[in-house]
Amino acid sequence: MNHSNHRHAARDVGPPGAQEGARAGAHMGARQIPQMRARPPELADVTGLLIRAQSGSAREVVAEVDDLLAEARRGHAHDRAQWLRFVRFAAHHELGELARADDAATEMIRLAEPRDDRTWEAFGHALRGMALLLRSRFEPAYDELARAVVLLEEISEPGYAIGHAINAAVLALARLDLYELAVTWLERLRAVSAALSDAMLATLYAYNSGWLELNWACELELIGETDAAGAHYRATLAAFEAAPSGVDAIDRSYWPREVVVQAGAARAMLGAGAEVVQELRAHLDAVAATERQEATIVGYLGLARAHANEGETDQAVECAAQACAVGDTLPRLNVVAVRAYWEYAELLRRVHGPEPTGQAYARLTSRLVRDRWNERRARVTSFDERLTAERLRDELRRRAAAYLTDPLTGLGNRRLIEIRLPELLVESAATGHPLAVAFVDVDDFKSVNDELSHLVGDDLLRELAQEMRAALSPDDAVARFGGEEFVIVLPSRDAEQAFDVVDALRRRIEERVWNCLPHDRRIRITAGLAQSWHGATRTQLLAAADEALLRAKRQGKNRVEVRASPLAGDL
Repeated sequence: MNHSNHRHAARDVGPPGAQEGARAGAHMGARQIPQMRARPPELADVTGLLIRAQSGSAREVVAEVDDLLAEARRGHAHDRAQWLRFVRFAAHHELGELARADDAATEMIRLAEPRDDRTWEAFGHALRGMALLLRSRFEPAYDELARAVVLLEEISEPGYAIGHAINAAVLALARLDLYELAVTWLERLRAVSAALSDAMLATLYAYNSGWLELNWACELELIGETDAAGAHYRATLAAFEAAPSGVDAIDRSYWPREVVVQAGAARAMLGAGAEVVQELRAHLDAVAATERQEATIVGYLGLARAHANEGETDQAVECAAQACAVGDTLPRLNVVAVRAYWEYAELLRRVHGPEPTGQAYARLTSRLVRDRWNERRARVTSFDERLTAERLRDELRRRAAAYLTDPLTGLGNRRLIEIRLPELLVESAATGHPLAVAFVDVDDFKSVNDELSHLVGDDLLRELAQEMRAALSPDDAVARFGGEEFVIVLPSRDAEQAFDVVDALRRRIEERVWNCLPHDRRIRITAGLAQSWHGATRTQLLAAADEALLRAKRQGKNRVEVRASPLAGDL
């Protein structure tokens, strides 16, 4: 299968690009919106990479992202690493490497879950749902999208990542023809873009709203709801006209040119003729060259209707046939392809009357329309049921997480270590990979409580938890074991490697200025490490780490001691 045929007109699996797009945007009368704010500096290169990923440089972007991602991992820059995984997804999507795009989304989810980072987890599920849909794996795609929607329902704070996550969910929902739900989430995207005054998100909202309205109009026209279809065609134009302009990253993309084609098609469906033919022909070849098949179908469909509106039936039939030919290349029958078949059948009937070939084509098209509508209704019902089931599962997950979470710091609690450590010991024994455990104690923590108050002590524990989480990798586990004592579990690390990690954490904490403390007050930690051995139990390994901690305290604190071998009597 040629995966390039999966490309479509919806935007942001990274903003696609072509060099002439900016001039096309002028035809739409797009508005300058001066109140839009620049994106934060840390997102500047990410936005540029997204543009390049779909502007003919996807292969180069993949190589660059690999290097940048390695750097982000070394610096434990979680958010930046997740943005780069999004860029990687966009680049592989552009290259038609959908299995690799799926891998990027899966990694995004895997690294978000241990942090309970629901924004990136939702983003990953939405992207994965899209990748699965494009590979025609519909059942798992439904599950991924249901998970994404339920996670997004729980997030109210606006943010750049949540905006792009919502947009990814919208694109996937639209591909399933779940228009009503997609519109609901587009309104959430509008609210986020307004709160951030972000031109990119505002453009995604405007352009994808227009694309969704256009698809919905086609769907309604197929079932004879012409008045409602007309309202949606007008909504298409209104959405496009509300898009901001003057943003270099957007104007350099081919979004504006696609919008000209789609808007021209909508105008033709509303009765326009010669006035849109020239505009469509001026831009359709460039859109077709990008292999965005659905936008190309819409362009030919618009030309067919515009010629028909002028009484130029032969030209209309030719353009409708071109739309059908592109529709035949799609891996999955979608609404714009069926709309093209329907237009072609109507034109054949108009030209040839009741001749057998035309009647057979019309009957086939009618069957496709009926089957598509019934399938859409079934999909709406099925997805509603999946959402209900996923909401229930999410509530159960929350209850389980609460049982294993320390309420003060948000880290895992002692129960988590007691459950998870035996599992990791079994895994270590099976794979032969090392496993290390550290007991970490905050030095002289009692003095913070006594001199500054227990409330300040609680604030310090929260800040310490955040610092530990930031310093450790997503594969490491950290829990508050009790009081000011923490346990860190380091899979696939031997004693020497674990020492480097924990000692780096010790130095990081010693050098940090704490928001809750006087500026000159420093905090230090002492840690004891133990590496697992053959046959070690949870209790034995924790006891070995605790013995190393006691030895470190006896030797003056603010240090890390290692017990790499079992204690006497443990063998």
